[in-house]
Amino acid sequence: MSSIFRRDAEGIPTIKLTVFGPSLAGKTSLLSIYSILKKVENPEHVYSELKKIDDPSGRTALFDQSVFELPKGQGTSLPLMRYALYSVAGQERYRETRKVVLRGTDGLMVMLDPTKDQYDNNKNSLVELMELLGKELTSGLLPWILVVNKIDLPKEDRNSQQEFLDLMVSVGLVKDVGEAYEKYMEMSCLEARNDLLAMPRQPDWKEKLDSSGRLRRDSRPPSVILTAQPIESLTRLVIEHKIQLIRSKK
Repeated sequence: MSSIFRRDAEGIPTIKLTVFGPSLAGKTSLLSIYSILKKVENPEHVYSELKKIDDPSGRTALFDQSVFELPKGQGTSLPLMRYALYSVAGQERYRETRKVVLRGTDGLMVMLDPTKDQYDNNKNSLVELMELLGKELTSGLLPWILVVNKIDLPKEDRNSQQEFLDLMVSVGLVKDVGEAYEKYMEMSCLEARNDLLAMPRQPDWKEKLDSSGRLRRDSRPPSVILTAQPIESLTRLVIEHKIQLIRSKK
């Protein structure tokens, strides 16, 4: 099975997951929150701390990246594998760097901003994505999901789920709304961050920890569950996809 996975400099099987989307959609926030979560749950599974390359305004200039380890029993028979998370720079002027960051991607998370005035930026981002990876996405060669962040915004201030489903169809990312719905997820990085940081101040904090003083997975707040779910779901999709590939070659 190890032959279907790319290996890193240490020879460890590794998959690459990339978060793609317009500027200010929350890509860096997602990686930051997930890094914090893994450090309080399983610090030994954090292989590489979050690395950010920012411009003077604090926005991602090239990419953000962090690497985590997945032990045996969580999807493969390998004793150890790693999954590297990358997020692209969303601003228009970084189009060429996005092409570079996307190279070698095993799984893609498309992250969009529901703020009403960001609709055109979302659409432009999807159009660009189709130009870069359209065939791989529509043919099933590259596992992917679409995530809408900032669902904490009032409904009157954000685009509806239906609008995003229709947008996915209109740009050719999927054939119909039913297929779009299967790929669609929602979350709020803001709520997840606030809930995660507030946990140590809660009266029942110690009850949420295991015997080693680490946060129990079943103690994750609902907002944190929603925020971690896309990464964990995409990791499983990529592993399942690679296993199917190797089985088809037998």
